[in-house]
Amino acid sequence: MTATLIDGRAIADVVMTGLAGQLSALGEPLHLSAVCVGDDAGLRAFVKLKQKAAISIGAEFSSYFFDANDEDGARQTLQYLAGDEAVHGIFVELPLPVSWNSAALLSLIPAQKDADILSPSAQQAFYENNSTVMPPPVLALQYVLNAHEIAVCGIRIAMIGAGELVGKPVAHWLTNQGARVDIIDVTTPHPSEISQQADMVIAATGTPGLVTDEWIREGATVIDYGFAKKGVAYFGDVDFASVHKKAGLLTPVPGGMGPLVVAAVLENMITLATA
Repeated sequence: MTATLIDGRAIADVVMTGLAGQLSALGEPLHLSAVCVGDDAGLRAFVKLKQKAAISIGAEFSSYFFDANDEDGARQTLQYLAGDEAVHGIFVELPLPVSWNSAALLSLIPAQKDADILSPSAQQAFYENNSTVMPPPVLALQYVLNAHEIAVCGIRIAMIGAGELVGKPVAHWLTNQGARVDIIDVTTPHPSEISQQADMVIAATGTPGLVTDEWIREGATVIDYGFAKKGVAYFGDVDFASVHKKAGLLTPVPGGMGPLVVAAVLENMITLATA
């Protein structure tokens, strides 16, 4: 069999059209601000994608870039943005330099402006199931499930990767939806054997091509959050060439989860600003 590709761009377009309508009804633009560190081309490209998306729905966008030696500058800017009533959403593009106090910086983002759900207070509310918004990777997955009418209650899901940004929050949410979630990380013995039993496989490891067809049961749904650039090509955590011959549904890279995560950041901003 050959997998049906999940068109993340098309799903995101529908979401973004709805968000543009919400902003238009408000009668005034909302403002999203980004704080970024370093000159990595991939990081800057992703921030530009968020800027383009924000502008396309009628929102305002500003970005602040700092070098790895200017933690104080980033801190002062976050404090300023937190108190600026004209700013409705803030996100810090990760990762930050290992020498920085990331937790302290993220704690400067007020929960009511935290579009990425990375501040301690916003994360606490999410994991206590007391949040009006969800981490963007979680909301992005919900978009896919709704678009393809996939019910997760009672199914077995392999979550490959247990990171704070994707794996942990996605697994938490899926468990709350009634799914049986097997979390696979670097310490898990025989990971491919566990993954083979799953109705849905979700990859978020940052290791291009890790998940091959040997990890996938025939007809399984495969969600790939990975995104890496080699030369002019982009790759996910899933080995597309082998897996697309075996999966039932599959997110491509690019054009899969990326546009949906961007849309989710904007939806969170609107939800928080209008709460």
